[in-house]
Amino acid sequence: MRPTVLLIGSMYAAEAEELLEQHADVRRVDDQDRPAVLAAVAEAHGIVARYPARIDAELIAAAPNLVAVLSSGRGVDNIDLDAATEAGVVVANNPGLGGKPVSEHALGLLLMVTRGLTAISRDGIEKAWEDRLTTHRVELTGKVLGIVGLGNVGGWMARRAHGGFLMRVLAYDPYVPAEKMAEVGAEKVDTLEELLSRADVVTCHPELNDETEQMFNDKTFAQMKPGAYFLNTSRGRVVDGEALARALRSGHLGGAALDVYEDEPLPADSPLLGIGNLVLSAHIADFTVETKRALALSAATQLAGALAGKQPPAALNPDVWGRAAERRRALLA
Repeated sequence: MRPTVLLIGSMYAAEAEELLEQHADVRRVDDQDRPAVLAAVAEAHGIVARYPARIDAELIAAAPNLVAVLSSGRGVDNIDLDAATEAGVVVANNPGLGGKPVSEHALGLLLMVTRGLTAISRDGIEKAWEDRLTTHRVELTGKVLGIVGLGNVGGWMARRAHGGFLMRVLAYDPYVPAEKMAEVGAEKVDTLEELLSRADVVTCHPELNDETEQMFNDKTFAQMKPGAYFLNTSRGRVVDGEALARALRSGHLGGAALDVYEDEPLPADSPLLGIGNLVLSAHIADFTVETKRALALSAATQLAGALAGKQPPAALNPDVWGRAAERRRALLA
């Protein structure tokens, strides 16, 4: 019996889908069509869910044959890990691939907002030429960069900012020791408040969880230095968008740049639209040709392996693999 794989949203590379088709019957469904998704999962042995498609408890309960769920990327906040674990379904992601492209994108956004580069495309070159002597621009060399979350992406951000722009790098991450931070050119600070009060630029790279959801709000923006800059390329729900809009419109912050949002795509009535010193991009920080291919092949390879009886290398709940493997043997014998 061949296993069945459900793709909720297309994968980032066609060759990854082709790889899965060599090992399973592949079905595709639009994540916006909830009834179709619930009907399709009833026969699924494996799922690849492209963010932000939600794999919640209802969907997992509707999939009695499910062995493994693969995220399309690094984050799994769209997957109910507790429900999957209770059901004996292994969940895996694709770590270690976003550090370089996301840090490049974040630094590009930082250059855009600190040099006023968006004004050229927004207002035209003639207007930009007229305003070139009055537009507020700052240099990065010698400035203090504050990194919140020094994982893979944050580490690459520290290396590039310290080595490439000669910035002084501070980092707040309770789970990373000072020695590890020093290896990438960062100095550990013990509290978020201290980092906010000292940094000229604050950039967000934490995991999204109960501790970090809306950690940037009216209170924390007020703790930042007047005229400081703010970046977020992690997850949208780390930031209260209305609070950020208030901090920018009041003039307290010098500017900001976002690649991710609480609601995606960004709604037409979002308070973040129409702010001159806010740079927006469309959740594309790790969507380079190279990274999309690597993410897709990682997901496809891990899922194909799981359906062949091999524990996914990046399993987030490896303790359930025994139960998942036994279900696989019973269903696919």
